[in-house]
Amino acid sequence: MSPAHLIEHARQSGVVLMLIGDRLTWSAPEPPTPDLLALLRDHKPAVIEHLRQQQRTWLERVAALLNTTADDLLARGLIDASDMAEQYRTDPRHAAKLIASCPDWLALARVCGQLREQYARAHARVGPFRESNPISGSSNTRTAEWTAARDALHRHSLSSCPACHPATGRYCPTGRALLAQYLEQQP
Repeated sequence: MSPAHLIEHARQSGVVLMLIGDRLTWSAPEPPTPDLLALLRDHKPAVIEHLRQQQRTWLERVAALLNTTADDLLARGLIDASDMAEQYRTDPRHAAKLIASCPDWLALARVCGQLREQYARAHARVGPFRESNPISGSSNTRTAEWTAARDALHRHSLSSCPACHPATGRYCPTGRALLAQYLEQQP
């Protein structure tokens, strides 16, 4: 019997299986039959893995609705293991709507929005980079400091830091410091 079929069989018997962290638990109005308990015991690792995949898929859908990552939601404590155990069978839009109304999320969204605006303003002023205009021979007004700040920001946020995501205005502390240096050097 596949883990999905076993979970469904348990649900039809009135037993709701939940994975909280790495612990498989059940809830039922009446104790499960010995046969069902034996099946669950024999297939426990497969059931745990199936429930873990179901919860992770649900969490990734919630994160996608909020334009963030599943790991970010977990790290910020906006979703925990109990939430996933209880909610993974529900529509992810409900959880995303609830998280979007949370004061912690609203504060984070405000900060990300401000950083996104700064980034957009900074990049709207930056045209194609040329050291000099070949026709007129005039040099570009960008300074060596600006170029160094830009290159440091791009090296960090676009290639080496998994926490930074410039397109959404999400930066780690180092990335925010590099962005501030870059914006200070703007011509």
